Amino acid sequence: MKNIIKYEFKRNFRSLVLWTTIIVGLSALMIVLFPAFEDSMGEMLEMFDSWPAGFLEAFGLGEGGLDMGNIYGWYGVEGYLFVLLIGGSYSAVLGSSILSKEEDEKTIEFLLSKPVSRTKIIFGKIFVIILNLFLLNLFMSIVLFFSFVLFGEFDFLVWALFSFAPLLHQFFFASISFLISVFITKSRAVISISLGLVIGLYVVEIISKLTDSAEFLKFLTPYEYVNAVDIVNNNNIQGIYLLITFIVITLSFVLAWMFYNKKDITT
Repeated sequence: MKNIIKYEFKRNFRSLVLWTTIIVGLSALMIVLFPAFEDSMGEMLEMFDSWPAGFLEAFGLGEGGLDMGNIYGWYGVEGYLFVLLIGGSYSAVLGSSILSKEEDEKTIEFLLSKPVSRTKIIFGKIFVIILNLFLLNLFMSIVLFFSFVLFGEFDFLVWALFSFAPLLHQFFFASISFLISVFITKSRAVISISLGLVIGLYVVEIISKLTDSAEFLKFLTPYEYVNAVDIVNNNNIQGIYLLITFIVITLSFVLAWMFYNKKDITT
């Protein structure tokens, strides 16, 4: 299994560097822009007062929402969404392609000819997913640490939650995409479906905030599970959301392993 891990890590290293650079760079840029907008924050907030309440809530503003006058509220509105959307996209692409490309590129026959079980293949690839997402968020947390220290009074708990929440969010999409790739082996098709899931569940998140009748939809979207308002204002991630996320992640990986061991491999 060590050889699988080494090979897959090298195979996905360039994409890890590229996506990490994009995510970390955009987040850093949003934070660096904070001082430039701080002086005109009052005018911005007055402008927001004329916007519909549901629209403001959808973006973490409005009554009980984030205060853009401090660095944590600013990042929660302007930078955090980029991390969730782009990070979710990366995790979906990684999770959906790392297994499916073996059959799509016709390399699975060579892999299975080696003295390695399907279980080792599955868990080797899952380990690479975990490692890549951990490294991505490690760099992200380091940048956030220095940014928050430089631009505001450092709050360890908020920083820790902003570092941990995207990792949880990315595992959610990576695990589901990985499960889908067991059944759909064409890389382009499974990546398209996985990216559609990332965008689609964000749309569900917005809809759940716009009307009270659709509020129940928030339980279906991981964007609600790691909401910036809960992180900044309440300093927590709700227990029910943590439970749902861990169940989805664990179940997706376990089912992927079970079905992959039983499926007919296309060569």
